[in-house]
Amino acid sequence: FRRASAIPERIVKELSGLEPVATQRWVQARKMSDFSIFRDSLEKMLSLKREVAELIGYDDIPYDALLDEYEPYMKSRMVREIFGNLRERLIPIVRSISDADVPGDESARGDFPIPKQESFFRMILERMGYDFNRGRIDVTAHPFTSGSMDDVRVTLRYDENDIRPGLFGTIHEGGHALYEQGFLKEHYYTPLAEPISLGIHESQSRLWENLIGRSVGFWKAFFPLLQEAFPVMKNRNLEDFHGAINIVRPSPIRVEADEVTYSMHIMVRFEIETELMDGKLDVDDIPQVWNEKYEKYLGLELRNDSEGCLQDIHWAMGAVGYFPTYALGNLYSAQFYDRALESIDGMEESISRGEFSSILGWLRENIHQKGKLHTAEELVEKVTGHPLTEDHFISYLKRKYSSIYGITL
Repeated sequence: FRRASAIPERIVKELSGLEPVATQRWVQARKMSDFSIFRDSLEKMLSLKREVAELIGYDDIPYDALLDEYEPYMKSRMVREIFGNLRERLIPIVRSISDADVPGDESARGDFPIPKQESFFRMILERMGYDFNRGRIDVTAHPFTSGSMDDVRVTLRYDENDIRPGLFGTIHEGGHALYEQGFLKEHYYTPLAEPISLGIHESQSRLWENLIGRSVGFWKAFFPLLQEAFPVMKNRNLEDFHGAINIVRPSPIRVEADEVTYSMHIMVRFEIETELMDGKLDVDDIPQVWNEKYEKYLGLELRNDSEGCLQDIHWAMGAVGYFPTYALGNLYSAQFYDRALESIDGMEESISRGEFSSILGWLRENIHQKGKLHTAEELVEKVTGHPLTEDHFISYLKRKYSSIYGITL
């Protein structure tokens, strides 16, 4: 209410009118790989967002007012500190893995008929605990989850020649859906049946997708079923498949990034957004600064604006302040997982048998059913015993990728 009442009708109308225009300009600019086509719309959007920030108010910098919309009560200074620590520890990991032999991905490619994928992915969702009486699967170009409570829908995409997009889209969106289906019925239509923040929401999808779904334990249970469902998998082995679904390779495109490098993409966007909102960075300089940061953090030389600063639709939609929630989700997920591992006897053994009732029950009790009772910061500390830190995520990456790549991290 405070946010809504602070913004006058004039600005609401201007934003509503600008969004479709900016989106159209962004689509054209991306197609032509020409930032100048989008430049004026973006400058206008940022100007309106600065007005919004001033009207809402903030403690430190204007960006805080926008970040609060997606990650309530989180401050940019906290994000900057966490991201700084994370970046310092991620860069040597990325470099060490880049110097190692990369596993092949042949064992995840081949002939995967879509009807069989649909059946296999439905089975995985059912095993995870998704309730099809309160939801359904549909097809889309880019997977997402919509709805809440008793109507939670998952959308997926399929690739006939590669099992990974559909598979991990299923598990990722399944994690989101389980959160939405996890509220208590007696709390429906109250804040206790609403997610705390986008970062916590993302933690649920990434916990299922990465910490569970890309683990060797998960595939001890599901690899034999994968072989049964798809003849192309018959003579392939678990070790090669596990390597294929955990390849680390710096990519210019955020949505194609692996879990090791993904957070670096978010840091670039966070740093640029905060400087834009502070007036320290001119809109005209975005392409150059973007490219410089990608070379510095990921060692990549970007070829054009389309694979650089034009790859995301968020700014055209006015979603300034959204990006940090993706990387925060990575950190929350690892911290929650470690706490669950301490709390649940035989949790990983259960996962290796394809049994998820214990971890789902723990998530329900400790996260889903809390609704908006706490802030994200409070919830993390109450559940795990200490504030959010990058330690758990870094430890997870080191354990996992030291084993996969046969190196010491």
